[in-house]
Amino acid sequence: MWGGIGTNLRIFFIAATLSCISQFSFGQFFIGGKKCISITPPTPPDPLPQGWQPPSVDCNEPTVFFDTEKDATAWQWDFGDPTSGNNTATTRNPRHTYTVPREYTVTLTRTLASGVVETVTKQVTISQPPPQPKFFKKISGDTTVCDGKTLKLDPYNVLQGGASAPSNATYLWFPGGETTPTIDVTKTGCYSVEVFDALGQCSRTAKINVKFCLQEASSSGGGEKWYFGKGATLSFGLDSTTILPRDTLANGGGLFEDPEQEDPRYIPVEATESNPVDSPAGVAMVYSPKGELVFYTDGVKIYGKDDQLLPFMLPLDDPDPTNQTLGGTNTSAQSSLIIPKSSCNECPHHLYYVYTQNKDTGLLSYSIVDLRRDNGKGAVVERGIPVSINSTQQIVARKTKDEKGFFIYSHDAETNEFKVLKVDSTGTTETIQALGLDEFSETGYMRISPEGDKLAMAIVKDGKNYIEVYDLNIENGELTLSLSIDLKVASPPSVYGVEFSQDGEKLYTTLKGNPANGEKSFLYQLNLNLGDPNAIADQKILIDESTTQVFGALQMGPTNAGSGGAIYMAIDGSDRVAYISVPEVVGNASAVGYVPVRFGFGADVTGTSQLGFPNVIHAKKEDEGEGISATFDGTCEGSPTVFKTQGICSPMKSEATWDFGDGTTGAGNEVSHTYAKAGKYYIKMTVKVYSETLLSKNLNSPVINGILGNALKDHCNTFVVEDSVYIKPTPVVNLPDSAFVCVIEGAKTLLDPKAQRTFDPTYRWITSETTPTIFADALGTYTVTVSNNYESRSGIVSCPVEDKTLVKEGCEPRLFAPEAFSPNGDSINDNFQIHSAHIEDFDLKIYNRWGEIIFESFDVDMRWDGKYKGKIMAPMMYAFVVSYKSKYFPYRPKITKTGGVMLIN
Repeated sequence: MWGGIGTNLRIFFIAATLSCISQFSFGQFFIGGKKCISITPPTPPDPLPQGWQPPSVDCNEPTVFFDTEKDATAWQWDFGDPTSGNNTATTRNPRHTYTVPREYTVTLTRTLASGVVETVTKQVTISQPPPQPKFFKKISGDTTVCDGKTLKLDPYNVLQGGASAPSNATYLWFPGGETTPTIDVTKTGCYSVEVFDALGQCSRTAKINVKFCLQEASSSGGGEKWYFGKGATLSFGLDSTTILPRDTLANGGGLFEDPEQEDPRYIPVEATESNPVDSPAGVAMVYSPKGELVFYTDGVKIYGKDDQLLPFMLPLDDPDPTNQTLGGTNTSAQSSLIIPKSSCNECPHHLYYVYTQNKDTGLLSYSIVDLRRDNGKGAVVERGIPVSINSTQQIVARKTKDEKGFFIYSHDAETNEFKVLKVDSTGTTETIQALGLDEFSETGYMRISPEGDKLAMAIVKDGKNYIEVYDLNIENGELTLSLSIDLKVASPPSVYGVEFSQDGEKLYTTLKGNPANGEKSFLYQLNLNLGDPNAIADQKILIDESTTQVFGALQMGPTNAGSGGAIYMAIDGSDRVAYISVPEVVGNASAVGYVPVRFGFGADVTGTSQLGFPNVIHAKKEDEGEGISATFDGTCEGSPTVFKTQGICSPMKSEATWDFGDGTTGAGNEVSHTYAKAGKYYIKMTVKVYSETLLSKNLNSPVINGILGNALKDHCNTFVVEDSVYIKPTPVVNLPDSAFVCVIEGAKTLLDPKAQRTFDPTYRWITSETTPTIFADALGTYTVTVSNNYESRSGIVSCPVEDKTLVKEGCEPRLFAPEAFSPNGDSINDNFQIHSAHIEDFDLKIYNRWGEIIFESFDVDMRWDGKYKGKIMAPMMYAFVVSYKSKYFPYRPKITKTGGVMLIN
């Protein structure tokens, strides 16, 4: 980025002398932003080669102008650049991009409210940026280094025989503030360099994220804390009940990681320190990408994270270099706001914008804090860059959808105009929207809902208290008036604090009274779901009221990716703050868990609360870097468990070996192992990391890598980590390999898996039946899945086992022999006949009393007529022996049965 730290810092930085108009010098105009030419990005090749990606490009920011004459009503600008095609503008704060480096004469013809027309001019010098610095041929890149080594950052590659560095250029590095052409780094982090041209007007930047392989990361900032009132501190810490041990019943998860958190909540903890703030109302604080407090301000004084005043490193021609204040006020509700500037090709974040409202002029302006100054503590390098004339005390911000910038919302005093500023790597663009009530009194707060899709604002007009609610377009930041709610409570008391519940459906508001005048203070809940403004006002629910306490700001406590923070209420002069525990519930004080400041209740603060809470902004969270981690998937006995690691210190090469804890091992970044028994197993992963050498880079080919592996690389380090997994039991089932059913007779057969070692089992058959056993009446393969079911925190986890049986056609043999027959020729039971089914290899023998065979048949359908050698045998009992085999089960042995039959005459 060119000019990323602002013109005034460049003037200071290279000790050049340029003309600078005071930010409060009304009658002139302000010139800021870029004072260098815009560079056209490279044209993509045509046609695009396969796999082509656009190169990193620098960011163009225009030169910005602002008329600081408060009484001006119309403007005609001439930027002195007639060949540009857009040399004129008619707004108070235009922008222009120059393409040729030289001096330009800028002319402003303004019309005042009195009708007087006046013309003023200024000279601006537009410079040429220096050559683009790069790290390892990239404007923005990443690199990984073995811990313990030193990496030299050389933005023009001079030490390796690259192009010469620009003459008379100056350097400024982040985060240490070095001014040398190169630096040596030994710690993981983001590093950027800004290289200035000889005049200091223009600059270009490059950044690189340096990762020292598994170097211990610096500690994060911990929980959030609020500074407000007179030295008041409200500290928040992680609710330990949201830190959960590993869910041993889960089917997968992470290994070698810290305990997981389920909807982490931050709750008030005992504050251990006070702070130097002494503000009746507004304070602003900002937190870094690592969650650390960066600095804070009450709009007048500005303090670093060490509670010491930040130095002002302003240009020598500043109108009052001894003035070490921001020129704002701390008496307004939201008098200040801090946001990190998202700068192209720069580390997040080293520049911060501090918005304040001038106590004398009402001018909304911003100052710039550069964290590269004063050995990384930060310093104010520009002050009073104008944004808006005649602003109210209300200002809020939300991140853009891509989290690369911010939308800032302010409101002009005594009008119905919102100023919507979009601040990103290209600078600031402004949209003006005329919405809602106008000419209202300045009072109270403006808030944005947790989801960022609603904005509420407190308004007092003509002795009435209003709250206006706007829908907020998260794409472009524009507002649409949704509700204008007359609270139907006369002012005073005056509406002051507003805050949304986490779901954005309830809105809480305070009415600030004055006990000295007999005015009560009130805390109300408004149910926005009612939709109609009158219904919302008529059905507002009183949470608390007081004749002695003055209720102030409302603010949701930090949730940090959790859901549903408590809402806190400032009470003037108290050493405690009240809070609403469950603001999503519709109801009275008891229903919403309201804790008042009475009888020793409320959240403790050090110091003394006054009316305000701080405007708190968090920079986009920064990834702390790669650690040793892995995942496991599948925790059922007898089924594969897959272990996977993404590799360590990418793009370095790494080799992982595994000890599965049951006497077996594996190798690779992804391995599968099946545990034969349930139980807890201790896993050990050993990772060897290798860095490239000059030889390995030159011989880098798939064939050589396949043969030599990491032999040509340097061994960087070896890491060993341990964890455990719990393998859950699966059922034991035992369906027979096959079963038989006599389909031709319409029979059924019982299928029973005889499941054992079950835990809350479920059954699912291929027939969709879910009973433990079923009856099969058709041929085919029958499959059953029996699952043990375990209730983990993420839901039911099943450990299934499957078994199957083949149902075949199979009828059991049957045979019936009558007990008597009468061969008397009356055609009734004249023959002895064996009745049978599903048999073969039949053999029947009938014997007389002396053991002689008197009848034999090998055909089951052959009958004995009672004769032997042509004569009817005498009436008596005759023994028989019958043998046969099963037709469907021929592998069974032959069956033999004996009996007797009575022959009757």
